[in-house]
Amino acid sequence: MAKRILRALLALVVMAAPAAAETTQEVVDKAPNGLALTPPMGWNSWNKFACNVTEKILRDTADAMVASGMREAGYQYVVVDDCWHGKRDSNGFITADPERFPSGMKAIADYVHSKGLKFGIYSDAGRLTCGGRPGSQGHEYQDALTYARWGVDYLKYDWCNTGDRNAKEAYALMADALRSTGRDI
Repeated sequence: MAKRILRALLALVVMAAPAAAETTQEVVDKAPNGLALTPPMGWNSWNKFACNVTEKILRDTADAMVASGMREAGYQYVVVDDCWHGKRDSNGFITADPERFPSGMKAIADYVHSKGLKFGIYSDAGRLTCGGRPGSQGHEYQDALTYARWGVDYLKYDWCNTGDRNAKEAYALMADALRSTGRDI
C-alpha cells in the first residue's frame, strides 16, 4: 500500500513539474530579488542513505534521474547531504572523505554536470554538522571558495552545533561568502 501511495505522489509531482523547456531556456533562473522562480527540485541523499552516502550512489542517482525522465520533468539537482566531509587540511580547507569519495567532489560535480544536472552539497552554520563532521563556522569564505572551485550549484545549509550564534548573521555571512566567489550558488 505504501509503495502505491508513493508512486501516485511521484506521478503527481512529475505531472505538476514545469516542462523542461520552461526550466531551461524560456524562463530566467531567478527573479529580480535573487530568489528562485520555482522551488529547487531534485534528489537529496539524506532520507535514503543518511551518513552512508558514497560517490557511486551519487553517480548512479544522476544516471537514474536522466534515464527515468526526472530531468526532463524539471528535477535538476543531485544533492549530497551530511557526512560527505573529510577533515580540514592544514590551511583549514574542507576536504571530502577520501574513502567514500575517492575521485573528489569536483569529479562528482563534473559528472553530474555532464548529465545536464546541477550539483548540491550540504554544510552547517555550526562548528560541526548534525552528523558530527566539520561545519562551516569560522570557515565560511574558505568553504564557499572550495564549493565554487568544485562546481557546486546549490548549498543546503543546516543549523546544528551553533551554540549562541545569531542565525540571521550566520546565514548572511555564508550568503556573502557564496556571492564573493563569483559563482551562482
